[in-house]
Amino acid sequence: MRGSPSKVRLFQALVLLLAGVVMSGVSSRAFAGSASVKGDGGTVRLVDNPYSTQSYARIVMQKSQLDKKYGFNLQIIPSGNTAASISAIQSGGTDFSLFNWLDIARMRSAGVNVMGIGPFLQNGADYFVVPASSPIRNLGDFKGKKIGIYSRTSVNWVIAVAAAQKVYNFDIQKEASPQEGAANLLRALLEQGQLDASHIFNNLTPDLIVSGKFRIMAQIKELVDQLGLPSTPFLLWAVETNYAAKHPDNVKAFLAAYREAVEILRVDDSAWVEHAKELQMTDPAIALLREEMRADTWSRFAPDSESGIRKTFDLLLAIAGPKVMGVSKLPDQFMTLEYE
Repeated sequence: MRGSPSKVRLFQALVLLLAGVVMSGVSSRAFAGSASVKGDGGTVRLVDNPYSTQSYARIVMQKSQLDKKYGFNLQIIPSGNTAASISAIQSGGTDFSLFNWLDIARMRSAGVNVMGIGPFLQNGADYFVVPASSPIRNLGDFKGKKIGIYSRTSVNWVIAVAAAQKVYNFDIQKEASPQEGAANLLRALLEQGQLDASHIFNNLTPDLIVSGKFRIMAQIKELVDQLGLPSTPFLLWAVETNYAAKHPDNVKAFLAAYREAVEILRVDDSAWVEHAKELQMTDPAIALLREEMRADTWSRFAPDSESGIRKTFDLLLAIAGPKVMGVSKLPDQFMTLEYE
């Protein structure tokens, strides 16, 4: 099958669905996990956006009581966007959150006590989506268009800015009209015809595509490849460092619970269904999401993760510049393998 990598992967996932490849009903008891890892019995406050991809692992952690298994009490702090999550960790309103590595770098450079402790999602997993009848075929066609974006500080948006400049020689921030908003709002605006294109989370994209009303213009991964960037984690689990110093066992226990949740999601099809139905996803869309996420979710850093992120930063900085990046250099430390 010819076509973009994103379309090929979505097609392959649909084939799996039609072929009836199903594994379901797998209990968390099927995974030994890291039984020796135990928290101190205290509370772990986690910022969670129910419309984001991270919510699936969080729900498995709760339903399978993995926090109890690993010796801590998981408390969810609802959040609708990155700005709210940053405010929560700055104000002491949460202990853990999920940030892209560039946001962590910006916060640490500004004196915020936060540290990346584990990977979540591969770089470039999200999409730019357009109406099926749209003439837009690439970033160069964004000129003069209203483009929905989740966050101007996101690595995904910085990648789009850099790719537009390098490949299509235009300033997407000035020559297009970026409209920033929460993930569910962007989807609604796209469906209402108020946006010409939008950055859409990978967990919300499948339902739009199977409706036949929308198509993928590009996966961010395609822009990553165009820029020659390495494959690295994009979203990192992050902890407030004062909390980590006081409760190191809880940090290790949280990561152990997360890894077991990922293993459950990798083999248990039923673990995806309830929350996907709450988001009004159809069965074909759930299958597409499931296979996409199984390919893109990380549970541990690779040995070269930090060097890959630093290389990515240097390449993006050279193209996009420090104003877009928000910092002119990465901090000496923005992530750690201490809790792995």
